[in-house]
Amino acid sequence: MTTFLQLHSYQWVRIGTELSRALLFPLLLWGTLWLLVQVFPSSGHWNLNLIATFFLPLVSLFVVYRAIAAIVLLMGGKEVHASLVVGFLLPLFITYAVIQFIGLFSDISLLGDTQLFTVAKTTITLRGLFAASIGLYLWFAGVSSLAQFLRKLLLNRLHVDEATLDALLILLRYFLIGLGLFVAFSELKLDSTAIAAISGGLAVGIGFGLKDIVINFLSGIILLFERSLRPGDIIEFNNKMGRVEEINLRATTIKTRDHVELVIPNQLFWNAALTSYTRRSRMARFKIEVLLDYDYSPDTVTAILVNAARENSKIATSLTAKVEIVNFGQEGVLYKLKFWTDDPLAINSLRDKIHRHLWKAFEEEGIKLETPTNITIHSPKTLTSKDWAPVEPPEDQIRHPTRSSPLQPEIALQQTAPVQPKAPTQVELVESSFEKIKPHATEFSVSFYRNLFRNSPELRSMFSNTDMEKQQQKLLSALVLLVENVRNPDRLVPILQDLGAKHKGYGVIEKHYPAVGAALLQTFEQYLKEGWTKEVKQAWTNTFDAIAQIMLDGAEEA
Repeated sequence: MTTFLQLHSYQWVRIGTELSRALLFPLLLWGTLWLLVQVFPSSGHWNLNLIATFFLPLVSLFVVYRAIAAIVLLMGGKEVHASLVVGFLLPLFITYAVIQFIGLFSDISLLGDTQLFTVAKTTITLRGLFAASIGLYLWFAGVSSLAQFLRKLLLNRLHVDEATLDALLILLRYFLIGLGLFVAFSELKLDSTAIAAISGGLAVGIGFGLKDIVINFLSGIILLFERSLRPGDIIEFNNKMGRVEEINLRATTIKTRDHVELVIPNQLFWNAALTSYTRRSRMARFKIEVLLDYDYSPDTVTAILVNAARENSKIATSLTAKVEIVNFGQEGVLYKLKFWTDDPLAINSLRDKIHRHLWKAFEEEGIKLETPTNITIHSPKTLTSKDWAPVEPPEDQIRHPTRSSPLQPEIALQQTAPVQPKAPTQVELVESSFEKIKPHATEFSVSFYRNLFRNSPELRSMFSNTDMEKQQQKLLSALVLLVENVRNPDRLVPILQDLGAKHKGYGVIEKHYPAVGAALLQTFEQYLKEGWTKEVKQAWTNTFDAIAQIMLDGAEEA
């Protein structure tokens, strides 16, 4: 109770201090003017009349303005203060002061009836033009500022659902904006013939140029009424995940995990599927796959996977993590961990924590992750499984599991047949073929650049100031580094990304990579001769495609 009273007494003291600071000067000014009017009530001097009829009411309004500004700053913060006070109340106060000042010299009502020009047999007055311009601006600014202030106030005081409140405030803003447009144009007092002409022109314009704008507007209204998309929702659209920030008249703004804002026309949500992670519940389930040896107990592996999910994802007690055995493959057992999270936008960070936890737990238990035998140099852009398929053995060869699996009867039958040699993997083909190149390394690098310049002479100018002997040595070093680390992508990928960034500085662009790849394959064919089989060619093609993609990613990040 003491803490509660201290907290609230501090808040009241803070409010009183801020109000006193904001109102001290305007109140002193108002009091001074009021005393002047009271001390010299019957002087009839024009200056005192001006104080009584103009300055004193204006200062009174200024006191109210400063009080509202201080309250808004205390309750809504600087962002709401800038929108409501600076964007609306201050222009409104200045407009009122100007009107009152003009009223000192002429009758405002008569001045408002001043005819300016004629449009479609309708005379536009100064009052109508004011309502359709300055008045409309003040109305729009006031509606937007009011919606922002109400959002901040209701979220802090009533703790209502953020997405529902945003949807209601957007609908309220649309209604008030429409009402303001109706009142502003009614002040212009256009006759029925002019309205019909303008409506006809708008109909034609909407039918052609404004069709998309109207569709986007209606789409936004329907999205809000159906509640299929609301501000605050986390969605995935066109393979990009983000949070819905705003649903405006024309487009919806989505902020991605990289804090990049995507502005998407509302009608696109009707033409393409989207994934919502928070429409009915914030809980969403994701998966992680792990490939392990047959030698490890499934119960032990399951316990490690479930523990990693529980300690990092903070799942609810009613939502348990689940482990499934997906496949018994030639390379090992494929486990799938399914886990829940209430923050889908942070899934990449969560996966990273679970992966690091698993790495440490597997090391402690002596469990080694199985390395795929096909070439898989991972990069941010996913390659298709077809691109990385292992080389198929001849049809007359029979595949056998390299380790025991639970399918005991079938394995026993297969073991009675002669065991055929396993087809080499793409990694093995790359390594073995490069061993044949090493004795001819210098001639190989010379032939590579000869083939490159013969096939793509426009690239020769990029090496005009280059020491070709050193360049040939760099090529050999890069190939050695690649082959020696093709089984260690964690070390190889950063090196290739850095290499791609450096080549970007040399003027290398995306269209140059296919020419280099073609020259490399041509040079391998020249030196391997009969060893340049279809399988070897495919292995080196996949390898270079992966290298090029990673280097391009590095160049793009740079």
